[in-house]
Amino acid sequence: MRNINVALVGAGAIAETHLVNLSSSSQVKITSIVDIDLERAKQISANNNIKHYFTDINEMTSNVKVDAVIICTPNQTHIPIAKIAADQGIHVFMEKPIGTNLKEVQEYLKLAETKNVITMIGMTHRFRSDAAILKEYADRNAFGNIYYAKAKLFRRRGTPKGWFTNKALSGGGAMMDIGVHVLDLAWWLLGKPKVDSITGHTLTGLGKYDTKQVSSWESKNKRLNANDLFDVEDFGAAWIRFKNKTVLSLEVAWAMNGEQDDGISIEILGDKGGAALAPLTLFREEEGTLVKSNPLVEKNNPFQSEIDHFIECIQTGAPPSVDGEQGYQVLKMLQAIYQSSEEKREIHFY
Repeated sequence: MRNINVALVGAGAIAETHLVNLSSSSQVKITSIVDIDLERAKQISANNNIKHYFTDINEMTSNVKVDAVIICTPNQTHIPIAKIAADQGIHVFMEKPIGTNLKEVQEYLKLAETKNVITMIGMTHRFRSDAAILKEYADRNAFGNIYYAKAKLFRRRGTPKGWFTNKALSGGGAMMDIGVHVLDLAWWLLGKPKVDSITGHTLTGLGKYDTKQVSSWESKNKRLNANDLFDVEDFGAAWIRFKNKTVLSLEVAWAMNGEQDDGISIEILGDKGGAALAPLTLFREEEGTLVKSNPLVEKNNPFQSEIDHFIECIQTGAPPSVDGEQGYQVLKMLQAIYQSSEEKREIHFY
């Protein structure tokens, strides 16, 4: 298969992760780095033997031919950058969420379809080996009629610093940052059912804290971090009713006074069996006896699997497993959670 020329747009922490995984593929050549901080783009370029660096994607597309872009910029900028790439026929991988404005996302998806551009959203947890095994069980109806699921991720003190707490750039707080992963993973495991209604509750519970012996992760874009704004929520919960009668309870927190989760927690209840993550646990009845089992799972690097899948889709023309339409549906659910909280009512989908 032919080699794929890739440009990284945004040179923050997640871009560094993608750099490692892109570099490990013999079928990928990273040709360009784009970042509003010229010195950082130059440094990343030099450290990774990347030939070109720019501060603007228009400048990049005018000077370098690439097959794909990996967009690792603040949420609000995803779609404007993706539109520029798609208009040039460049395939797009963008970090979650797909964007912050539903109308903008719809406009982009139409453009991408017209230009025959592949769009993939970085929902990394779908590529975990334990999640993939659980998905196989669910797809073969091992749990029967799934009537309830719970998805949760609580951090005790894990609020990021920088543009993440600036609503104009992030589109939201904990729900938009980590809630998108929790919601997407649960929704995917449940078979991506259509939504009937959503009730949401979001708030700033702790806000800026000054807890001793606690360090906070900070965005590496010092220019965007300068305003030091905090106008988003750090806690969110939702009750999502799907048209197939399944109900999903969703809870996320950047910071709260309670037990912290090691990672995303998923519980699935069906009339023939149930399951949980993590660790991957199965619950069922065998010949009238209750059985609990933990399948052996070899851990993988989901970021590597995710990138490999994107590159393969470009090479073969196959649609990605996490396409733009799915990204749009997840964003639609997130926006309904915020709307429900603000208006203090249940939001119905028609």
